[in-house]
Amino acid sequence: IRILMKPMFIISCPIDTYSGYGARSRDLVKAIIKLDKYDVKVLPQRWGNTPWGFIEDHHDSWGFLKDHLLPGGNQLPKQPEIWAQVTVPNEFQPVGKFNIGFTAGIETTVCAPQWIEGLNRMDLNVVSSEHAKNTFINSKFEQKDQRTDQVVKKIELQKPIEVLFEGADLETYLPKKSEFDLSMIQENFAYLFVGHWMQGNYGEDRKNVGF
Repeated sequence: IRILMKPMFIISCPIDTYSGYGARSRDLVKAIIKLDKYDVKVLPQRWGNTPWGFIEDHHDSWGFLKDHLLPGGNQLPKQPEIWAQVTVPNEFQPVGKFNIGFTAGIETTVCAPQWIEGLNRMDLNVVSSEHAKNTFINSKFEQKDQRTDQVVKKIELQKPIEVLFEGADLETYLPKKSEFDLSMIQENFAYLFVGHWMQGNYGEDRKNVGF
């Protein structure tokens, strides 16, 4: 009897952190596990200074992920058939036979060349919006020799990039009844802005709330 082994799919991500990328990592890993096509292993990573312990704190809903976590350290059991990273593109590294980069992308209209170089190290890139996809496609750079001013390298996206829509389950997240709703806004044009006012001077806060 020949036993067919499932392809190993290792995902490096901040799965156990209290962060936005942690939430996206858990949703992604859960979906891949439910496919039942791969031997899914997760290499937990930190995300800045956000705290760890989400899985244990929410064991009833997410405790099943413990069975898929690789032990501490960065030692892999073998080269995986599929390798994925959930992080910012400049951290992407090809480790598997096929490599996927998952990133939320970017809010502005141009990115750093190091991000394009990171995307080009992967076989496939997946972002969260058409805006992010178009920003990466349209961000192009020329690297010049400082002595001759001749172009020695062009940096532009060369690898496939797709959009994975992320939304809310409307069966769970329903509008709340309150004393205020959007119809009470009198302006003809209004938009919602979400930022993070942090320590530091104007322009140093997350999302540039000050300006």
